[in-house]
This record gives sequence, C-alpha cells and structure tokens, in this order.
Amino acid sequence: MLLSDNDRSVMEQALTEAINHSGSYQSKIHYRQLLTKLQNVPHRNAAESAETPYQDGFRYDYDDSAGLI
Repeated sequence: MLLSDNDRSVMEQALTEAINHSGSYQSKIHYRQLLTKLQNVPHRNAAESAETPYQDGFRYDYDDSAGLI
C-alpha cells in the first residue's frame, strides 16, 4: 500500500492522538503497533503522486462546462 505524504502524516497524527488519549493500556499497545507498521510502509515519490489523479479513469475538464451557464 502506497500512501502520499499527506495521508501518512494525517494517519500518524491520528494514531499519536489515540495513544495519548486512550485510557486502556491494551489499546495504546495496539495503536503503537499500528503506528510502527504505518511508518514502515514505503513512501510515494513525487512522480507517482503527480500521476495518481488520472489513474482512476476520470478526468474533469471544467472549461467545457463554462458554455452551459
């Protein structure tokens, strides 16, 4: 699974908050393990991130809709 830098930072921040605010020791252990796994997932490089919007088969050209108004 490849994650963008933004995806990774949001998920890391959410897990860190969960670790800091969880009351259960067992939950903290699970969150810490998940955070460790997340940090071992490979990063996307800039070329892959630039191509991502067009890989789903949809491309929007907003200039075409300007004449409809």
